[in-house]
Amino acid sequence: MAVKKSAGFTLIESIIAIVILGIALITLTSFLFPQIAQSAKPFYEVRASALANSLMTEILSRNFDENSDHNGGFYRCGEDDYYDAQGDVISCTLTDDFGPDGDEPPELFNDVDDYVGCWYTTSQSQAACRLDEAGSLTDIFGNDIAEDYLGFRAEVEVVYDNDSRLGVTDKVLFKRVTVTITASQYGDFKFSAYRGNY
Repeated sequence: MAVKKSAGFTLIESIIAIVILGIALITLTSFLFPQIAQSAKPFYEVRASALANSLMTEILSRNFDENSDHNGGFYRCGEDDYYDAQGDVISCTLTDDFGPDGDEPPELFNDVDDYVGCWYTTSQSQAACRLDEAGSLTDIFGNDIAEDYLGFRAEVEVVYDNDSRLGVTDKVLFKRVTVTITASQYGDFKFSAYRGNY
């Protein structure tokens, strides 16, 4: 009679299989799984870019300054040729006075520096504000869009930026608008643009 051979794994074969499986799992957990967590980053980058583009377009559509003519640019602040009713040169808003004019809602903002502040969407993003609070994130009509950008925060800074390469450093010609979008745990994205005094 022929001897029957039993099918199956030997103890050594089983141990080798367990070791190989352990090495494969260590490789997966240390290299592949962290990449899965980063797979959402491009989505947040695109959302941050869209939000910044929307905010920047809204801001740059406003006038250069509160003290400039809002109806067609007949006069500009900081120009020596234009005077107010008291005979004083119409000066531009001081940097310390940047921000909303009183309790003016965002849909009534009329110049770029009205937007200075921190615009948030959640209580966590509000707590992380580095600038003075400006309010919940809204669209150009004043509608709350916080639900569309949960976890995002927008910080708007405006400064005078007189470029010496233009040869004129004593006139107020430009305001640099910087919008910093914080996209949850995926970091900060900065966007800058200039608004000229014209």
